[in-house]
Amino acid sequence: MESRRFRIKDIDQLKTIDDVFNQYTIDALRELMNRRVIDEVYGPVAQGKEAKVIWAKAPDGTDIALKIFYTSTAQFIRGGRYKYLLGDPRFTGVRITNTRKLVEYWCRKEFSNLGDAYNAGVRVPKPITFNRNILVMEFISYRGISGIPAPLIKDEPPENPAAAYLTIIKYVERAFILGKIIHADLSEFNIVNTGNELVIIDWGGSAVKANHPNATEFLLRDIENVNRYFSREFRIEVFNSKVLLNTLLRRYEHRDKAMSDDDDWLLINGKRLIDELSANN
Repeated sequence: MESRRFRIKDIDQLKTIDDVFNQYTIDALRELMNRRVIDEVYGPVAQGKEAKVIWAKAPDGTDIALKIFYTSTAQFIRGGRYKYLLGDPRFTGVRITNTRKLVEYWCRKEFSNLGDAYNAGVRVPKPITFNRNILVMEFISYRGISGIPAPLIKDEPPENPAAAYLTIIKYVERAFILGKIIHADLSEFNIVNTGNELVIIDWGGSAVKANHPNATEFLLRDIENVNRYFSREFRIEVFNSKVLLNTLLRRYEHRDKAMSDDDDWLLINGKRLIDELSANN
């Protein structure tokens, strides 16, 4: 751990340690350090097509995660993800003229998405702030061990699959009805198991608002992915995907009446989602 620790005085050494730290990113990181958001930076703990996740420490000693978006991913974003920006009302009229500006919007979008989901009561990494291509958020650790990221549920399956399935369905509903947001890429590849709870990660460019033109299609895809994983891997009974979709859409129309029960299920017209689904079976 000591060999991967960097302070402000030697931050420029990062360029020789990891290729994600180009000068543009180092300048953004230095600003966050000067603002006392970040105190120490450690090594990478996860890597994807569009970003790398770095373990870091806040000034109070708390573990934090830095999701650093590659500044060279514009072609990937335009080719496979740009449609999610184009249909997002938060980016109406935005003209993206260069690679870095596109990546900055990508980072800003994930920060906003995380905030929507978090405020809706979905268990996601708590967003802290962002700067340029760096998103700062809560570090989701495995069993509370500092610097050890929680594994995906495909690698560390939940002990009680039936309860875990209902938890994810609960989160899908809270995100959609209270947060007015859809993950749009939900699967076993972006749900992690901390050993105590499940956390949904990667609310990046794919996540869309509920009024997105393709919202229904994306919501159904999330439901089908979750159903496929839990039914195939654990042989548990899952809800019919189309029935679940239509029930969510119907409940969304009455979202202004939503309340929560003691188990954090939403009550709409006095009924939980699972009550309505059970009545339809």
